Amino acid sequence: MADEETSELVIDRLLLALAAQVDSSGGPALAAGAAEALTDLSRSEANVIFGRAGHLVHYGADTEPLTTLIHAITAIQRDEAPADATIKPGDEVRLVGEVPESLADYDEMWLRETTFIVRYVGRTTMVDVQPDLTEDYVIATVPVDRVEPMRRESAP
Repeated sequence: MADEETSELVIDRLLLALAAQVDSSGGPALAAGAAEALTDLSRSEANVIFGRAGHLVHYGADTEPLTTLIHAITAIQRDEAPADATIKPGDEVRLVGEVPESLADYDEMWLRETTFIVRYVGRTTMVDVQPDLTEDYVIATVPVDRVEPMRRESAP
């Protein structure tokens, strides 16, 4: 087994373990220490976490606890976002304008019909989006002016 494959399996196991812990706690919130460990995620860290969790949900691993975990991590990111931000992690968006280069290999009709969830908002003019996990789990970095908010995530 290659090192990358091993790393992915370890991340999968850790995400499943954390999801099971959240699920057994009786509430949708992470323990204080876990929440603290997940603050101030970089773009690449967020992409690994949401990409691997999305992969597990997409392919049917115990989805309810993983979905709860995804929402808990998103809540941490939302709390860190500036109050006046027009787009925050967890918001549902759709693509507008020209298809971003990062999604050029996808069917344009599918892209236009797909609801994406914002997974990362950085200090640049780019955001990371991921489709509904029943559709796909890819995370793409797109210009913020190529997405239009559909709905803001409600507070957990």
